[in-house]
Amino acid sequence: MVKRLVDYTDPETRRSFLGGSDAAGVLGLSRWTTPLQVWAEKTGQVEREDISGKLNVKLGTRLEEAVAELFCEATGFKVRRVNETIFHEEHEFLAANIDRRVVGDDSILECKTTSAWNAKAWEGEEIPQEYIIQCLHYLAVTGMRKAYIAVLIGNQDFKWKEIDRDEKTIASIVEQEVKFWNEFVIPKVMPTRIMASDSETLLSLFPEAQPQTVLPLTDDILKVIENRNSMIADSKSLEAHIDQAENEIKAFLGENEAAESQTFFVSWKNQSQQRVDSKLLKEKFPEIAAKVSKETKFRKLSVKTKKESE
Repeated sequence: MVKRLVDYTDPETRRSFLGGSDAAGVLGLSRWTTPLQVWAEKTGQVEREDISGKLNVKLGTRLEEAVAELFCEATGFKVRRVNETIFHEEHEFLAANIDRRVVGDDSILECKTTSAWNAKAWEGEEIPQEYIIQCLHYLAVTGMRKAYIAVLIGNQDFKWKEIDRDEKTIASIVEQEVKFWNEFVIPKVMPTRIMASDSETLLSLFPEAQPQTVLPLTDDILKVIENRNSMIADSKSLEAHIDQAENEIKAFLGENEAAESQTFFVSWKNQSQQRVDSKLLKEKFPEIAAKVSKETKFRKLSVKTKKESE
């Protein structure tokens, strides 16, 4: 393994490698990031949000030492902080910024904190998949045999678990990361895997359309359009069934506010709200409407048949 100090405050330095927190995103297995988001950040087209000032991040950093101490108390191990970033011997763009190294054992320790709301994700032998992938990425880079992961849950519960080295899974992760880096990041070619949470990233990458530019639709995109239209038709049918079910519930309630059983509580309560009538405001007080109006730029996707667009 190769070690060196890295300045994580430098955006260009952070863009020069894939770290453990990027691994699940590259694989398309993260709840918090996607292949497109990682690619956009690594190619310098979108800046990663600076979350260092958020309270939960600050607390997580400060509680890291406490989590490490609890792990040592529970296991009898000793751990040592690792300040340098470790790089893969063969693939220099794969990096590991591990929390601790277990003294006298060929293993690492990853320290986590989470809220009590996430306790279910740590029940029994469960470990969130993003963290499993992160630890396996670290084992790939460091060459070590095992990762321990310790978590403080809502300052009320503490757990520690083991992640053994799995050569087959590690090889698959490294293969996908190398492919991602060489085929997408280096040549700045956008990944083909686009996900539901990519809307903001796509708008950041392509904020404005060039007027009067028309592309020919490829066979692959035509299949996507047909699939989209089919899903919309299915969803409209499903929405109609949902509306019917809700209306049957309303009919059952009639003039009553609520109904209950041992399993459910349903209500159809009186509510009211006041909204500004923007059309009336513009008609009666145009000067005020102009002062409080704000132009918002966006791009609207429209999918129509050729006949509908003519």
